[in-house]
Amino acid sequence: MVHEQWLRVNAVTVEDELVEAVAARLREYGVECSVRHERSPLVRADATLALRWSRSHQRFALHVMPAIRLTEVLAARDESSPAMVTAPWISPRIGEQLRQAGVSYVDSVGNASVRFGTVLIEVSGRPRPARAARSGGAARGGGSARGGGSARARAGRSEAAASRGAAVGGRRTSTLLTPANRRVVSALLDDPALGTASLRRLAAEAGVSLGQAHKATTLLAEAGFHRDRLSDAQRAALADVLAAVGGLDV
Repeated sequence: MVHEQWLRVNAVTVEDELVEAVAARLREYGVECSVRHERSPLVRADATLALRWSRSHQRFALHVMPAIRLTEVLAARDESSPAMVTAPWISPRIGEQLRQAGVSYVDSVGNASVRFGTVLIEVSGRPRPARAARSGGAARGGGSARGGGSARARAGRSEAAASRGAAVGGRRTSTLLTPANRRVVSALLDDPALGTASLRRLAAEAGVSLGQAHKATTLLAEAGFHRDRLSDAQRAALADVLAAVGGLDV
């Protein structure tokens, strides 16, 4: 995957710093956090976080990404432990999409949405760091973990909209959040027979161009969601994401 290639090039300076930044932010909010860096190729997560506040505790599989892509988030959700994602900076718009999809996140400057037990942490509005790809720190803002409550830090609102793709290694990568791509996913869920139908028929049923249908199915396949053999769990995950982002202007 693109984020795996990115991390191999920047192995220590990015992955480890981001994992430690996440742990530091969570501790700032009053949550006990222990970190286990995952080095085995058999473990897809970059680290395992064990969180505790009062009597509430939860382990999260932490995935480090240079930029948030829905296909990679979908793949990360297929875990025994709840998935948490991190990136140098997560915009308010992407943060809202992750919250709607039920995915926890913390970025390097402290924007966060984390739920477990009676704990809810919600921090948004912290601006992009000057050196987003390398930053592990930023100005501190108010925030704490509270049972049944929330922590909100408003450090100014960013007006920058989230990009439709992330420029990595000289090429752009798309997301499944575009309306056309979502129509392809919806068609596959509505009619399982389209999984083995021709790409031209899938495009016609979804009401998109042949090229768009090819792009959407390629993105799905990159995340391990092959249209001709989608499992029940994968169909459920796709349906959950469609339902979550259906009301968003994406």
